[in-house]
Amino acid sequence: MFPIKNYQFAPSSNEPFRFSRGFSLAVVVILLFATLIIGGLILNIQNTTYAANARLVYLAAQAKAIEFEASGHYHVPVQSDLIDLIGAEVNRDAVITVVDENQDTAIDYIVYTRGGLVTRYSPGELVAGEER
Repeated sequence: MFPIKNYQFAPSSNEPFRFSRGFSLAVVVILLFATLIIGGLILNIQNTTYAANARLVYLAAQAKAIEFEASGHYHVPVQSDLIDLIGAEVNRDAVITVVDENQDTAIDYIVYTRGGLVTRYSPGELVAGEER
């Protein structure tokens, strides 16, 4: 510790306090890393949401297929058939394709396209990628 006499008078130089270039660089680097982390989290949340939506659409398509089979007039469900089950939010700005190649009421897979991301879902398999 310094003696009290060192603190009695104002500093002799009137030079204002400045941050060094290293401090400014460190702040910029920290902000850059924070931006990258937050951006990655947002992208991950969006992908998780689309995957959950694809699973919901698959279950709705399977339910509609069973309903159509029970009514005696089976056809592969289309997007407009699923709106009541999936809701307007999941359907908004989406293109939904339901594939049942064997026409056996067991949906093979669905393709859920929204926001430039294509999600293909079948039981046990989820494939997501950007729209081409």
